[in-house]
Amino acid sequence: MRIQPSTVLALAVLALAAACSSPPPPPPDTRPLGNVTAAPRECELISANAIKIATGFKDYTAVGTKMDKGLFASCSVAEDLSPEGELGLVVEVFDPPTISPDGLENTRVSTQGKDLPTELGPGFAARRKNAKDQTISFVYGWTPDYKRLLSITIYRGAPRRDALADATEFFRQLKPLLLDKPK
Repeated sequence: MRIQPSTVLALAVLALAAACSSPPPPPPDTRPLGNVTAAPRECELISANAIKIATGFKDYTAVGTKMDKGLFASCSVAEDLSPEGELGLVVEVFDPPTISPDGLENTRVSTQGKDLPTELGPGFAARRKNAKDQTISFVYGWTPDYKRLLSITIYRGAPRRDALADATEFFRQLKPLLLDKPK
């Protein structure tokens, strides 16, 4: 049996194309964060497992602060505390907010933020770029009387995860504890 030159050429082109094509990208990481306040906890509130899933950090340092009243004020999670260390997740409660309602509206407009669902609002979720052109995902939500603001910011999300969805899930679970909590 004799193979035609055109068949040999077609097979060579197919083999070359197969060798040059890159493998398909890995699938997105859609694992749920789970209970974001489950033990073990960082900053006495945030689940270590949820932090690892959302940021992709294997090792990290978490630093928490409290308000004068002894209530949760913030939790900052970084790969390490050196100037080169990457910030991963920051959860902050402002009582009272440091951003005016007009400032929040300007931020929502400039970042093309999307309003939170009615059951979570008032507030919005958005993405922005930092000075290093990295995407930062964040959620701002506040009490209807604008007396307290909860901010969830993911500076470095885990590869293949939707950091904005993770920030929104942190907000959804933390809002009843940090914003709806009676004083």
